[in-house]
Amino acid sequence: MPTSKLESKPKLILICQISPTFKIGKALEFSLQRTLQTSIDSFEFWQAGLILVRKNKPPAYWHTSKTTHEKQSLEKQKNADRWSELYNSVVTQKKGDAGKFIDALNPVTATTLPVILNAGEPIATMEIGIFDTDARSAQYMLVKAVSLGRHIADILQESFFQKQKDHNLRKLAVWLEMVNTISSTLDIRQVLHVVAQLTADLFSAKSCIYLLDEEKQTLIPAVAVGSYDPDLRKHFRALRGTKPFPAIARAIKTQRPVQVTPHNIEELLTPDIISKFKYDRMVLVPIMIKNKTIGVMQLDRPLETTGFDSEETEIIFAAARATAIALENARLIEELGQKEQLLHKLVKKIIAAQEDERKRLAADLHDGIIQSLIAIWYRLQRVTPASENDPEKWYEEISDLTKVLNEQIQDIRRILYDLRPIILDNYGLLPAVESYVQNLQDKHNLPVELTTKGKDCRLPAEVEITLFRILQEALTNVMKHAHATQVKVELIILNEEVSLAVKDNGAGLDTSLLSMPQFQNRLGLASIQERALLLNGICDIESQPGKGTRIFVKIPLSEYEKQTTPQSQGGFRRGNKTSNCR
Repeated sequence: MPTSKLESKPKLILICQISPTFKIGKALEFSLQRTLQTSIDSFEFWQAGLILVRKNKPPAYWHTSKTTHEKQSLEKQKNADRWSELYNSVVTQKKGDAGKFIDALNPVTATTLPVILNAGEPIATMEIGIFDTDARSAQYMLVKAVSLGRHIADILQESFFQKQKDHNLRKLAVWLEMVNTISSTLDIRQVLHVVAQLTADLFSAKSCIYLLDEEKQTLIPAVAVGSYDPDLRKHFRALRGTKPFPAIARAIKTQRPVQVTPHNIEELLTPDIISKFKYDRMVLVPIMIKNKTIGVMQLDRPLETTGFDSEETEIIFAAARATAIALENARLIEELGQKEQLLHKLVKKIIAAQEDERKRLAADLHDGIIQSLIAIWYRLQRVTPASENDPEKWYEEISDLTKVLNEQIQDIRRILYDLRPIILDNYGLLPAVESYVQNLQDKHNLPVELTTKGKDCRLPAEVEITLFRILQEALTNVMKHAHATQVKVELIILNEEVSLAVKDNGAGLDTSLLSMPQFQNRLGLASIQERALLLNGICDIESQPGKGTRIFVKIPLSEYEKQTTPQSQGGFRRGNKTSNCR
């Protein structure tokens, strides 16, 4: 579990509203107390409590805590005082505040789960709060707490529906809760824990979920609930990075549920899997998004029980489909959030770049050109047609002033080129790229091999400036970060598309890390991708540490109408979406 200086002794409080007619027998009390103890023994909580709120009746409650031997009585007293404080807060809360008990207790973090315990009000809530720890640890432990809360809700439901002898209502209740839960949270870990716990409780089985590493096609053990003892959990986690065993491989290939029975177990499971997990009867169902399997849900029952019938299998498969939808929604929202953060960073970079450019331009004008022009003005004051002056000195002075003016003209041209190369507007992308590469080689002594293919034609203004800026950004990255000794640039202009590739033999990078938040400071690569996407193009970045980098950008031209009438300035009309290939 994550640790921090602020971390103390985390406490868990669960509050659920139940019908006043709901009877709590000794067997139910024992199950609830044992489940709370699990939060202490396995989930690393220091204290855990459950309160069942009943209208017009005193709340029922259970409480457990972890204490040290040397300070047992003191810790018990402290825990009792803290528990009494929380309990009294719930007892004294007004009737109209129902559903807001946890918020009034000021938890570090909290969430709710839907629970069906009353036919009059089909969906109630179980409130879950984490106390007395830091925010980071609280978020980490909330996922475990949700799984525990789900299990407690299932225990309550099982007790309620058994008395009614209506197991179909029980299945419907679980299904509605599952749909409501996974559609109301964007936390992928919480979705997986809730679904696994619900299916495990509903079918009296152990439940686990594997995700698939798309690139390596190996297993990622995500969650395991049910009667997984420490050894089984250790074996489960040890499957990370391994190839799918035959039963999982079949579920992935067929995209259908796979039943494992004593008759086919040796065919579908490897000997080490059978011996470590003591599997006997199992069902494995694929978790699919857009006909692509991203994971597998697995349920197994003890040796002495029966297997899974067709109805149970289809319910599990339906749960997997609902899980896939929730995972995809969570992933899309997460990507959207990352994209929004990245766009904020890019906007800040653009603003900072504008200000830096203005500072540099002001400094160049003030410290260079303006000072030189003032000097020229003072020297011109000394050039007079007085008879005592030697005309030869006039000519020498004027010649020197001419040289100084020429230098300032060159400086002004350099400044204008840095702002926007005039050659790009007047002659097009190809001449601008050739000029930029040549200037780069002359100024920085960087060997750049330029290759051009296709037609010599003018492209739409936004395409030309986008590709030119992408080239500038890519070569700037090479000079700043790659430490390359060789760079290859390839520009290909065709009728329907234009592509640009920049390849270097420099330091390279791990491209799989680019999407992680801590690597989003690589705004140069991000701006290249965004520029390409704005024109419906693609950007592919290939790189490995120590093996250089290749940036490939392709932009379609099909949306731009061909221009049949040549225009001025090389057949290009500025501002129109036209291209004119010669």
